[in-house]
Order: sequence, then structure tokens, then C-alpha cells
Amino acid sequence: MKNIYIVLLHYPVVRNGQIITSSIKNIDLHDIARISATYNIGGFFVVQPDKSQQKIAQILLTHWTEGAGKEYNNDRATALNKLKIYDSLEQINNEFFDKFGKKPLLVATTAKKYPNSKTLKFLKKNKENKILLLFGTAGGISPNLLDKADVVLEPLGGNFTYNHLSVRTAVAIFIDRLHTLDIIQA
Repeated sequence: MKNIYIVLLHYPVVRNGQIITSSIKNIDLHDIARISATYNIGGFFVVQPDKSQQKIAQILLTHWTEGAGKEYNNDRATALNKLKIYDSLEQINNEFFDKFGKKPLLVATTAKKYPNSKTLKFLKKNKENKILLLFGTAGGISPNLLDKADVVLEPLGGNFTYNHLSVRTAVAIFIDRLHTLDIIQA
């Protein structure tokens, strides 16, 4: 049974020290959906509380999964069918509890060093759980949500002073590493 689910957070994220709601980016939806389909991830969820942003995403999804876009490029429809939009992370948690009888393991990613962060290998002993792998847009996941996560993973990269990958690049690297470590279940 599938155990890894990607969550792209547009809220609560930070920019210049402030908690904000970031905008949906077409390329993030397309690319992360393709990663999800390629690695047979359980699902790809977008948290976006702004209704006008949700409407933009829904128009995009409808075009590629039901409209002329599906006829033009059915592969894109296959990938984007993994995507669901939610108002909040709590909605996803509640849906998982209703479906599976327990809350998923919240695993946050960050580009900054974080106290008591874990390596990806730590997830190997938790791979029987449903795992929501959280990725933040803008300047990353809010510190408050990082504090509430069950696990915060070590950042990607080495000991460099610059570490700000695009979110879709970070997702691709993390998912490939999870696959390599045999943590993703089909």
C-alpha cells in the first residue's frame, strides 16, 4: 500500500520573516504531479486557502484532465490526476484519519538547519506509516508548523552558504532518494 504523499504548502509559509500565503505556480503543479506519477506516489496535495488561487489551479487541472489539453497530451492528464487541492493541512490530516483510522506522520522539509533534524534513513523504520512529506513554497514552511511536525528532515545540499532550490527540484531530489533507499512502497 502506498505510503508517501507529497504536500505542497502555500500556507503557512514565510517570506522576509512574515507568515504569508504564496501564489500557485503552474510549473510547480505540472512538475510535481509528473514526479508523483513517475515514482507512483500515493498522492500530491496542494494546500492553498485562497479561493481565487484555488480557482486558477482548478481551471488548469480541468483543462489538462478533462478538456482539450487531455486530448492533446494524455500523459499530463495522468500525472495531474494525482493532484488534489485543500484549504489546509488539517483537512488532509482529517481525511487520512477518516480513511485509515490514524493521523499520518508529518515529515517537513527545510533548506535551513533545524534542531534534531533527521536523515532520510530515519524514515526507513517508519515506512509502514502513511507519510505526508511537506514542502514549502516562498521562503519555506513557517517555523510554527516545523515545530508541530513529527519529523523535520535535514536540508539537501552540502555545507554551502546558499541553499534555496526551487521547490520542484527539492521534491525531485527527496523523492528519488526515498526511492533509492527503498522507502517508497508501491
